[in-house]
Amino acid sequence: MKKKAGWLVLTIIAVVAGSLLAFANSITEEPIARQNMERAHGALMELFPEADDFVEIPLTDGDELLSAYTAQKAGQPVGYAVTVAAHGYAGPIEVITGANPDLSLRGIRTGGSDFKETEGLGSRVKEPAFTNQFAGKTPPLLLGREIEGISGATVSSSAVVAGVNQASEWLRGRLNGGADNPARSAAPGATGPAPSAAPEATHPGAATEAAGRTANASVIGYAGPVLVRLTLDEQNRVSALEIGGERMLETVGLGARVAEEAFTRQFIGMTPPIRENDVELIAGATISSRAAIEAINKAAAFLSEAAE
Repeated sequence: MKKKAGWLVLTIIAVVAGSLLAFANSITEEPIARQNMERAHGALMELFPEADDFVEIPLTDGDELLSAYTAQKAGQPVGYAVTVAAHGYAGPIEVITGANPDLSLRGIRTGGSDFKETEGLGSRVKEPAFTNQFAGKTPPLLLGREIEGISGATVSSSAVVAGVNQASEWLRGRLNGGADNPARSAAPGATGPAPSAAPEATHPGAATEAAGRTANASVIGYAGPVLVRLTLDEQNRVSALEIGGERMLETVGLGARVAEEAFTRQFIGMTPPIRENDVELIAGATISSRAAIEAINKAAAFLSEAAE
């Protein structure tokens, strides 16, 4: 009887404690959300002090962004602000990328409510000495070339650069075709510019491509867009594949190996969609490998739809 009474007391205590915790959370949730919103709005005003309004750009399920806005003055766009959550050393890093109408960078702001990078190292990605490097440049950017990383904080520095490249690639895709308003609809699941029919090939694989159907597609990898040029034969099998391009920013010796023949030749003869288990991913470059596979499947899906 005493045991039952003891368990009853413990149950009552647990219920009361849970109720108090839920009540406390309900009280603090709204102020925290309001503080986060005010902080984000303050960052937007810092990037676009001339703007008198920020119009939210609707996102689709596949956009993988936190938010996107058009900065306006007197109803006209003066730039765009795109926020992504980059994968830092100790957790997510919110990266707000401010872009001018020509897609050159107005500047960036980093941090966020869950920012936990190491004090004195990764935390320095929030400092002007690092963030001021981005202003005036046009992505994609490469750490160690256009942007100087923070000594001892390569992962944090790379995460910010990747976040800026991701935001810029998304924005470029939404503005593709010269539309002034990026709020036009995008294809569900898109993580880069929509796949497109490839122009007439002028590289060594042109003869092979001429016998099939070719399309280009890109998906954001570890450090930027992974570009794919895919050719399918009459049986919808992969007959030619190229990965890379001028905007390839994946890590040399790791993610950049998705462009090597040792990786691309695995796909020849396969019929998309292709799954991760169908091929051997590059060790230490899972994100880049997955991006390449997703881009291949996007290009193949585009060709299938075009043939219907």
